[in-house]
Amino acid sequence: MNPFQTTTGEGVCILAAKHFRQQAKRLAAQLDGIRAAEDIECVHRARVASRRLRAGLRMFQTHLEPEVYARWRKYVRRVTSGLGDARDKDVQIEVLCRALSRLDDALLVPAVARLLAGLEKQRERLQPKVVKAVDRIERSGVLDEMRTALKEVRSRSDSAKAEPGGPAVFREAAERIHAQLDELLSHESSLADPQAVAEHHAMRIAAKRLRYTLEIVAAPYRRALDGMIEMTRRAQTLLGDIHDCDVWAERLDAFAEKQRARVVKRFGHEGPYARLAVGIEWLRGARARDRQRLFGELVDFWGQRKRQGDWDQLRRLAAGPGESPAAAAPSANGSARVERPGDGAERDVGRSVEASLAACVEDRES
Repeated sequence: MNPFQTTTGEGVCILAAKHFRQQAKRLAAQLDGIRAAEDIECVHRARVASRRLRAGLRMFQTHLEPEVYARWRKYVRRVTSGLGDARDKDVQIEVLCRALSRLDDALLVPAVARLLAGLEKQRERLQPKVVKAVDRIERSGVLDEMRTALKEVRSRSDSAKAEPGGPAVFREAAERIHAQLDELLSHESSLADPQAVAEHHAMRIAAKRLRYTLEIVAAPYRRALDGMIEMTRRAQTLLGDIHDCDVWAERLDAFAEKQRARVVKRFGHEGPYARLAVGIEWLRGARARDRQRLFGELVDFWGQRKRQGDWDQLRRLAAGPGESPAAAAPSANGSARVERPGDGAERDVGRSVEASLAACVEDRES
């Protein structure tokens, strides 16, 4: 089975085959662990692999046979959707477990414990949906198709000593990088407004898509894009952590209203709700302070990138190797070579929350 159209160049086929096969293997390796529900990282790793597969499908859509593209997209989208809510709940539960284990103020415990119990029940109810999602993609044979068909492509290219490069690869890569960079930059005006939540969320998605594209096409550029990948990763991480703060704010508002209504229904007045309110307000304040700090870091980071012309440099690099592609790449001390913060899509979003909650406890004790 050759999933590619006959007009697709060998360089593009090799690049796509390497990406799809690698991510299909990573996703398949997590399925048994997801069913066992003993390690939350299985869901996390599978979700990341499915997102990377979707990024590859967007990039190589015009090169895949239409029926192959439609089939692969259908099942990959379903598994991504099936894992999303569960992963979000896993992270939120982990954050609250850590926070609860460190709380010394008894007044804060009731709200945190009740919120945690509610999340655990919701996650338990999601497990059948999660299992159904992984069973569906396994029964479909899509992952086996990807690995088998694309192994044949790789074997053919290895025999011919072909590499994932050439004018067609660089031309398409440049077009996609430019388009996705334009999308990312179209949201930068929102950085002047800390309350532009929807725009910040859209900017996060744009950063994620740009980063995935850069990672897919990195091989032909022979490490010339490494600094840009790290820079985009940093932007995505900051935007992702900011989005987590916004999600927590919404969750706490909904939780507060639900608990108030339950108290009134049971007691006829909301007096007993005060016992929960103190913990809810503490959590809300922690998230607000976390967001303010993260947003400040993002604005500073973005301003530095703009002043140093790093996004313009990415446009130049995207054109592909000229006389000396390595010469255009960021040096070890170059402006685009930023400290690696960890994988934005694979990050542990609980770390910043945990730090914030711990800081709040210290504030109350001092």
